[in-house]
Amino acid sequence: MSTPTTMLEAFEPPEGLVGHSAILVAMTAEEEFLEEVMERFTGLRPGQRVQLGVISTYLMLDPHTSPGRTGVLPPGRIPGLHELTPRANVAASSLLHAKVALLGFSKSRTGKISVLRLIVLTANFTYASAKRQLELVWLVDLPVDESSPGEDRADVLSVAEFVSALAERRFYRDEESVPSKQRRLTARFDALLEIASSVKQPSVKARFIHSLETTLHDQIRARFRSAIDAPRNLLLCGSGFYEEPGAKPRKPAILTKLEDLGVFTSNAEFTALVEPKEGGAIATWAVAGPTDRWLIARPTDVEGLDRLLHAKFVYAGYLREGHLSNGWLYLGSGNLSRRGLLTSGAIPEGNVECGVVVPVAERLDLDEMVPGRLFWAQDAKAIKPNEWSVGRVGDAPEDTPMIVPAPILSASIGVDPPVLRFSWRDDVGDADRVSVSWSGVAWSQLAAHQPSRELVATEPMPVALRVRDDVTNQEWSVPVVDPSGRISWSAPTFDSFDDALAALLDFPIRPAEDATEDDDDADGDPTVTGGMPPGSKASESKSYALHAAASLIEQTAALQRALPVEMLDDWFDHIDRMFRAAFPDTLIATWRAHRINVFAHLRESDLRPQTMEDKQRKRYLDILDRATLAWGLA
Repeated sequence: MSTPTTMLEAFEPPEGLVGHSAILVAMTAEEEFLEEVMERFTGLRPGQRVQLGVISTYLMLDPHTSPGRTGVLPPGRIPGLHELTPRANVAASSLLHAKVALLGFSKSRTGKISVLRLIVLTANFTYASAKRQLELVWLVDLPVDESSPGEDRADVLSVAEFVSALAERRFYRDEESVPSKQRRLTARFDALLEIASSVKQPSVKARFIHSLETTLHDQIRARFRSAIDAPRNLLLCGSGFYEEPGAKPRKPAILTKLEDLGVFTSNAEFTALVEPKEGGAIATWAVAGPTDRWLIARPTDVEGLDRLLHAKFVYAGYLREGHLSNGWLYLGSGNLSRRGLLTSGAIPEGNVECGVVVPVAERLDLDEMVPGRLFWAQDAKAIKPNEWSVGRVGDAPEDTPMIVPAPILSASIGVDPPVLRFSWRDDVGDADRVSVSWSGVAWSQLAAHQPSRELVATEPMPVALRVRDDVTNQEWSVPVVDPSGRISWSAPTFDSFDDALAALLDFPIRPAEDATEDDDDADGDPTVTGGMPPGSKASESKSYALHAAASLIEQTAALQRALPVEMLDDWFDHIDRMFRAAFPDTLIATWRAHRINVFAHLRESDLRPQTMEDKQRKRYLDILDRATLAWGLA
């Protein structure tokens, strides 16, 4: 993949691969943007992802509420994405401000991850960041089974460690008592972290840094001073927000800290890019003047879109003969403020931030390359005194309540006997009163930490579970995992055999950009004939059933025998879903009455997939056996 020019391009799979699993961490996100991320990452529309019943993407956000966010995303709101529930004991004065993504790609949707991608951003997952702000994105792809640079492996290992610690300390674990290998809801979360944690240990230090334990400033300073072998004459930095001003105008303490990041020449230039309307303490200091050794400059948008600077970065290098060279760069989530650089998650009032410190070996032309990459143009208009305002600080927790977590995080359907098992929060009190219900079923009260509830044969199977705190009457909707491991999924239903067969033969699932084509054949030539007209005689019914069975067998066999071996696991997942679907009951009844077993034929060696490993062959035959029993064709 080439270097992305937009945030969304960073989520697109490398050529020949598909999105398998992803973990996204940010302070905020908006649903419309996340939906587009999912379409780019999976190549599938919402309805197609619903049909898969697979959670591929996991979201971890700051727990403070906002006007547009009062709780975690309910199941199905963004198909294929699950938001982890923040813990109730997270300090309200702490802010999860980190912005990072770990992605896994594979050759098939159910295959093994072959490429890992690490994305470090200065942006949240919003259209404001993507379209109306100046941001920076850094990414690296790491082939899992190939020899890879040590720095890339170190970064992936460090991110895996960071995400694991973040999930452990700040989020609840669904299916807490279930071994990780058996977890369904977070199966791909666990698998992605396991693969990222198992890459070969390098001998070099990671470029990725985070502030779970140590401030970003200390880590940036250590890396700058270790890597930079001679004094530099330029420090260029930018930030979305700066310190809140004090009672008197004065130089922000963070600027003094930045001067100490590296060793600089006596005549070094120090430049801070500041949005005049979001200047914080710099605004009052700049208006009062003078600004010491610092040049306070306006950011430049080379596209002429008047986007606001939100990127956070520090660049140290040489400025000479119209170029920047021999540079080192920090970019990340931490604003150039006390909370952003000088606090950590180890204290209650600290921010959790992250970023990377990387060398910039490229020689950057001051007139053309620097304005486009670091948003600085020497000929930018000066900021007039009347243009300054303090604006927002931006990296402190909002004065809003924290998200209230559901007492039950998820549920799963067990069989033999049929029960609904509950995944409770580990900190729910024994005296808490909780009730549950789902579509078509009345509320029933549970004892605290009650492990399960019997499912009555006349009750519909739950797709999502409603949970109610009977003391506060607050309600939540949480995901349900069915016996096959699918999440918030119900078998699709079809009005005719034609529709059911067409859905079965729609493999591989068409990507999102092609899915707008009409489902009918372009020439109007249907694949098979339609359903029987009303009033048909029994002989005609049998004849039609035989014809339909032949169509199903022949076309299924032709498709699956042409599939390459690397697509078989996806195919088995597909037919397992489709054979659970409601093919017309009248047709199945006719097959049953006349002992037409379509699945017995698909077991034959000349009709089943040509090349299967032992494990695949067993799975294929198991799927046919289950479908035979479910349809009563045995």
